[in-house]
Amino acid sequence: MKYYPIYLNLEGKKCVVVGGGAVAERKVISLVEAEGEVEVVSPEITPKLAEMKSLGVISHVEREYRPGDLKKAFLVVGATDDPEINSSIFREANSADTLVNIVDSPEDCNFIVPSVVRREDLLISISTSGSCPALAKKIREDLEKTYGPEYADFLKVLKGFRDQVVKRFKDPEQRKQALRRLLDSDALELLRAGETELLEERIKECMSL
Repeated sequence: MKYYPIYLNLEGKKCVVVGGGAVAERKVISLVEAEGEVEVVSPEITPKLAEMKSLGVISHVEREYRPGDLKKAFLVVGATDDPEINSSIFREANSADTLVNIVDSPEDCNFIVPSVVRREDLLISISTSGSCPALAKKIREDLEKTYGPEYADFLKVLKGFRDQVVKRFKDPEQRKQALRRLLDSDALELLRAGETELLEERIKECMSL
């Protein structure tokens, strides 16, 4: 199976998670972080999901899944421990051309979820196309050590710098060179060290031709 890597904008999109256990909880949290409108279908849910429900972060249909529960869903996750229910979820969603992932059952998915390193806007995804999720997890753990929380702040610096570069330079090549100068500089190390004034100086230097 060859997969096409993609990032989805879930803001305001209906996302249905069938199941209320620990696995479902992880899926729900990821979908909420992506600003999806999450509905959980399950007779029971974890304390964390119950808290999210009480705060109005998610909605909850307090019963077993029934055909029709996935209507108007943009994305569906099946996270129950019942293979028959999971298969029914896949059939309903797939027949409606809805994105559907059944946890730990690649054959009942039209998309799979990669292992992800998230540093706010920076996302690094790793997938083995379902062949060995444990390897994807190991690579993710290795990347987490390399790309620490400081990369979230560094990306903010780069975004602001890029906005200035676009305003200053009309030539795409000059824009590219300016960004490369900052990326190749010691800006990240200065940020890590908390050297704010030196970092500002470096940004100004890299802006110059």
